[in-house]
Amino acid sequence: MDTYSLADTARRLGTSSPRVRRAVDRLGLPIEQDTSGVFHLTEEQVGELARELGVIPPIPGMSRMDVQVLAALSRSPRGVSSVREAARRAGVSPTAAGRALTRLVAKGLVTGTPMMIARGQASEVTVYQVRFGSDEWLALAPVVAKVQLPDRTDGSRAKRVPPHLLHLFWNTAPAQLDVATSAPYIARRLIMTFDPDGLAWGTVNLPASAWEHAAATRGLEPARRALAHNLARYAHAV
Repeated sequence: MDTYSLADTARRLGTSSPRVRRAVDRLGLPIEQDTSGVFHLTEEQVGELARELGVIPPIPGMSRMDVQVLAALSRSPRGVSSVREAARRAGVSPTAAGRALTRLVAKGLVTGTPMMIARGQASEVTVYQVRFGSDEWLALAPVVAKVQLPDRTDGSRAKRVPPHLLHLFWNTAPAQLDVATSAPYIARRLIMTFDPDGLAWGTVNLPASAWEHAAATRGLEPARRALAHNLARYAHAV
């Protein structure tokens, strides 16, 4: 069975050997060592480290953080509406994300545009988006597509509808915003409003039974019914 040293693993993940070593200790991975003290990581252990640290191919003139943030934005075609959200999606700190966004805007890869968006109420925010049609982006797109971002999910689901979606539930009693007791109602409301952000949140946080309930809504358009069934199947799969 093939094994990999810390240096080999670092090259595969696009990071440094010390960072890999810290991740090994943090995860408590039982790594074999030979008599010379050289680590021998298995393919499965390298995969676990890839989920923890990501796989970030180097791009000349850009830091690892820049590449992570750019990859996260490229997978958010409608953009992100805060530095904190960019940080969450990229798996970096808000401070690092803010600095990376400043550099990416300066390079012409990203735009930061003031917009009014719904967050329970109308709010003006700066929305960051990749300039997908630009020469700068097209030159880097094949490499950015290979980026595997760190997995920062903990498998837990939200307990209530978040504040930024409350405008979709403007006439809903507070008790019906609880996922544990009102998931079917919430799913039905999200299918009826067909709001992209609401559906994205519901995909992660609502159970399959809630989407099946939404699919059974009387008078629902065929396309929305099909989407509800698909979301139910996805929820079963995960």
